[in-house]
Amino acid sequence: MKILKAINEINSNISLRFYAVFYRNFRVWLRFYKPSIIGDIIEPLLFLAALGLGIGKFIHNINGTPYLLYIIPGIISSSSMYAASFEGTFGSYTRMTTKGIFDAILVTPVSIEEIVAGEVLWSAAKAFMSGLAVLLISLIFFRPYISVFILLIPIVIILNGLLFASLSLFITSFAPSYDFFSYYFTVAISTMFLFSGVFYPVSALPAIIRYIVYIMPLYYTVQITRALFLGHLDLLPLLMNLLIIILFSLIFFYLSVYFIKKRMIS
Repeated sequence: MKILKAINEINSNISLRFYAVFYRNFRVWLRFYKPSIIGDIIEPLLFLAALGLGIGKFIHNINGTPYLLYIIPGIISSSSMYAASFEGTFGSYTRMTTKGIFDAILVTPVSIEEIVAGEVLWSAAKAFMSGLAVLLISLIFFRPYISVFILLIPIVIILNGLLFASLSLFITSFAPSYDFFSYYFTVAISTMFLFSGVFYPVSALPAIIRYIVYIMPLYYTVQITRALFLGHLDLLPLLMNLLIIILFSLIFFYLSVYFIKKRMIS
């Protein structure tokens, strides 16, 4: 009952004013967008080129799919994960502590809940830009091999962005310094990048590691994106994976709101 009461209170304190937070971050980004594009868009394309064209020369296919086509959905998913995570940690932490932006916004009618919602939306927007860039490149060069269901992938990118934006804001809510994020990226983000099926089937891993992978949010995004990308659709698993992503997003969003509010008040 206490949890439901807290969720209802959070929901009641969120209005369309959260868009003002999003728009403020977007306007600031426009002033420095070039370095951001290099990190959020160029880097995943380099991964795609180096691994797909390099390792792809030695691994011809996986389950009948050319290796380069196999890893594209994973790169789309992981690039959106990294973009949302960087913005939701370093970017949000800077605005919350170093720059005092959150304190300044709270002088206005915008609530803490709306600040967090705006931050999550902005981080998800960064994720969308990064994932969409990889998707468009793949569409240009590999259009004859791609399923028509690729048109649904932008929705998955947005959901993945919201998930990792919420998770990153949750981590930011109790981060004592920038150095703390090294643990998060090394232990959580890099682990998901390497073990969530981005580069090879999870079935190749030992059973005990597979059970750990199944609690990694990125795994489910990769599964959905790859199914849509290649047209290998199985409706029930697809819907289950989608439900898990939404569930993760909601859990971490409410946790991030609760703990950031607690931190700001204290």
